Order: sequence, then structure tokens, then C-alpha cells
Amino acid sequence: MKRRVIAASFIATGLAFSVTSCSADKEQAKPASGCEEVLGAAGLEWVQEKAQADDIERGGVNLDEFQREYDRQMKPWKPTAQRWESEVCTITSTKLGDGKKLTIEFGPSSTPFDFDERETPDGVVTPVNADVKLQQVKDFKDVTHYGVYVKCKVSGTSSRQEIVTPLAGVLTDTLTDGVSDAARIRHLLRATQAVVNSLGCENDPSVPATPPA
Repeated sequence: MKRRVIAASFIATGLAFSVTSCSADKEQAKPASGCEEVLGAAGLEWVQEKAQADDIERGGVNLDEFQREYDRQMKPWKPTAQRWESEVCTITSTKLGDGKKLTIEFGPSSTPFDFDERETPDGVVTPVNADVKLQQVKDFKDVTHYGVYVKCKVSGTSSRQEIVTPLAGVLTDTLTDGVSDAARIRHLLRATQAVVNSLGCENDPSVPATPPA
């Protein structure tokens, strides 16, 4: 289980809390994987088609595990506590090599929802509605990271929590080829809808299925 701390922008946010294992002793139905839950069947087909690889491998925590980790960090809520993101989906291909993968991660952000109103942010920030913001940032390897911030009020926390510690997510994709920014953001928003539903945010944030035109 590896962890990295969430820093001041989503690109430096810490990605982390990785896959937990299931006991082989228990004979029970295998729960859906995080990739299945956040991308859905259509999203997984899209990845396999665009990656042009038959040996796609999936990993990541499922949404039940993610919710438990999220609640553990947020209850009791402390504004200045360190935060971690959970890797809900990692898709790789042995055929394409270690440098090619798609990851989707979510967790409580240490960056406030109004970060772009306080100083000039990295990359491009796109307000979607009162509850959701998108951000695109390129790293030193020229890889684009697609981020999302959502006001998500957790039960029992301060009224400031949804702004000070929003839900944050990031999709990074070096696995697929010939894919537009808009297509990747659609899949990130689909994943965000699944995560928000799993958390049961008290303020019922509105997460659209598609990015602004």
C-alpha cells in the first residue's frame, strides 16, 4: 500500500492509497472492480479499443473500499490535516509496456474549491457549475492530467468543509491514442458521478455527464 501526500494543486496532490487484497479463503461473489464501477462497461470497451491492446489489466480499490478510506480521513474533519487520494482504477498492458497506463484517483483535496480565485492557478481551470470545477495541467513530461473538484459535504463536518476540503479527482492517460481532451473529461465526469453517488454528499452536488461546450 503506497501513499503520497496531497499538495497545493491537484497535479501535486498525492495520489495514492492503492489496491487492497481479498481473502482467497472466502467463497463469495467477487465484488466489482473500481474500474468497472467508475468507467462502466462502455468506458472499459473504449479504453481497450483506443489502447489497441488485448491484454488489458485492471486494478484499484472498489468504491466500498474508497468510501471507507474517505470517511476515515474526513471524520473527524480537520482543515489542515494531510490528505490522500485512492487509486480507484489503473489500467495497463504488458504488450504496451510500463510507461503506458490510465489511472483515475479520488480523495479529499488539500486545495480549496476557490483556489483559482486566490491566485493564478497552473494550467487551465474551467468552472462547470456552482459545485464542480475542471483543471488541466501538463507536467514536465508533457503529459496532461485532467482534474476535477467537487463540493462534497460530509455528514458531521463544519459548514466550511465542502469548500475547504472538496472532493478531488484526477485522470491521467498515456495508454490510449488519438483521444481528445473532451473524451477523457467525459470519462472523468462519469467516474466522478459514480464516486459522488458512493459518498452520499449531503449537498447533493450536480455533476454533469459532459464538459461545458
